[in-house]
Amino acid sequence: MKKKWTKHLKIFLCTFVICTIASYGTWRMWFDPYRGTVSTFKQSEKLDTFLGGMQAAEDLEFIVNRLRERHPACVSGLPPAVQKAYEQEYAELSRSSEVTVLSLWQSASRVLAQLNDAHTRAQPYYENTKTLPLLFSWEGHQLICSGGEFDEYTVNMIGGVSVSLLYERFQGMFSYEHDAWARHVFASRINRCDYLAFLGIDIGQEVEIFLERQDDGSTVKKAFMLQKNETAAPAVNETFYDYSVDKDSGVGIFTLRQCIFDKTYKSALEDFFTSVRNEGVHSIIVDLRGNPGGNSLVANEFIRYLPVESYRDVSSIVRFGPINWKNQAVQKKNQQAECVFSGNVYVLNSADSFSAAMDFATLLSDNGLCMVVGEIPGNMPSSYGDILYFQTPNALLAFTVSYKYFIRPDASKSDLPLLPDVQVPADNALEEALRLIQKD
Repeated sequence: MKKKWTKHLKIFLCTFVICTIASYGTWRMWFDPYRGTVSTFKQSEKLDTFLGGMQAAEDLEFIVNRLRERHPACVSGLPPAVQKAYEQEYAELSRSSEVTVLSLWQSASRVLAQLNDAHTRAQPYYENTKTLPLLFSWEGHQLICSGGEFDEYTVNMIGGVSVSLLYERFQGMFSYEHDAWARHVFASRINRCDYLAFLGIDIGQEVEIFLERQDDGSTVKKAFMLQKNETAAPAVNETFYDYSVDKDSGVGIFTLRQCIFDKTYKSALEDFFTSVRNEGVHSIIVDLRGNPGGNSLVANEFIRYLPVESYRDVSSIVRFGPINWKNQAVQKKNQQAECVFSGNVYVLNSADSFSAAMDFATLLSDNGLCMVVGEIPGNMPSSYGDILYFQTPNALLAFTVSYKYFIRPDASKSDLPLLPDVQVPADNALEEALRLIQKD
């Protein structure tokens, strides 16, 4: 009897081990979103490096296959617009004898742009890139220089091409959801040599820029040398957050420059709200302007300090192999902190508040927990996100693919961006919030 029991146990254990190995193998081969991803990028091949036409086509196919495998919008195949663009670009690459890495980047970007997903995009990875000795920003519909000798000069042409045409090219090859985000990225990157080349500007020599003075209309045409990007080291005490509490005005300001969810952030929130309570603050401002995103759990942690027992959280669709798994929205119980704040909350946004920063503002806004002041943030509240990192086999072109689709807490607004309660230019958002507080 004992031998029989031992025999059955051995059979059970062997079966269990085999099933476990098979299940794990199946998960890793077919369902794990992170299969084949990279944790760090290698240097991409230089933009002027030539690949064989079929090598370039292989890289493009590699990118599109990752879309088919991981992106929620591609679970039943490529969307028609993506499929059409892919077929055109693949045919062009494969019949070419040689293709530069630059041309491959442009082809891949034209394909990915058809998804209208700001998180799914391609670009070469270089540790250092040369830049023009200028910074740019938008003023209305005009690109202007920001700072330096030509501060406030309007930029009419770069490398012999009008700014309007350059931006039109950019729109056709950049993945975005809001024009405001595309405009921000265009202005912030058009001084870089890789993006100048991306838009068809010759970077093998000085770059000629045609400038116009706004006050008198006088013009300057000057050639600028591309320079090594000497990025200044961050200040030793600079952090991703900052806060201040003014007892006299009854206002506390918490600035979050990046959405990092860790012990430091938790401790900072606790210290901030403790100071808010001790100083009798009646209004707080959360400044998310220029925040590029990160971990969306920073918003959930913040809500712990607000007087709500529960709130509506986001729902999501997650791609696992051949299926999209729907996570229904739930009324999330709020694990309240000790220092609960019952006053008014204002959240500041700008066009370059992106991803988890946009999620932060949306979570509070959709639950009626704040007043949003500033600009429409960079991407849609209901949109794709949570990215996977890859590199192509030949050009080592870096690219990201979303594997989730997030639905904002108020699903009835899913087709809308996050509309500020008070819409003002981002530079004026803090001043406007303080004015509203004084008015109340």
